[in-house]
Amino acid sequence: MTDQPSNRFGHATEQLDEAISLFLEGQSVSGLKLAGAADEIFCKALSDSGQQNSLDLKHEVMEPILTMRNQTKEDFIRDENRALNVIKDMASATDPSVTLDLEEAAYSMIVRACHNHDLLGLPRTAKMREFQDWFYEHVVGLGGPLPEYEV
Repeated sequence: MTDQPSNRFGHATEQLDEAISLFLEGQSVSGLKLAGAADEIFCKALSDSGQQNSLDLKHEVMEPILTMRNQTKEDFIRDENRALNVIKDMASATDPSVTLDLEEAAYSMIVRACHNHDLLGLPRTAKMREFQDWFYEHVVGLGGPLPEYEV
């Protein structure tokens, strides 16, 4: 077996598409974990190129509120990644009972990974468009597919 060149964006996009498929099949934990893995790759690429990622942009908007609450950027990021970290660390947890909305955590991570994918200028996949339609129907409350848009 020979080593093959790696396309990190291609692999991360495949992970994100699979995360979406699993999520839409009702497998929120697996969807959350795969979306988190893809998001990590996209965030690293954005950071390496000097660009802000989705969390940076969200933090910028939330900063006045966080400052009033005496929360740091690290606190904000920890809170945003809470569900993913709990799932990843579940095997070593001494208290196996945690209350999480896994569906919300999974779709939030998918939204974040899709946004970072967009920030990199990568083309949306059919799965991403399918998820976008699901999101607007089930979360936002708008029925039917939305028109295409360019980011």
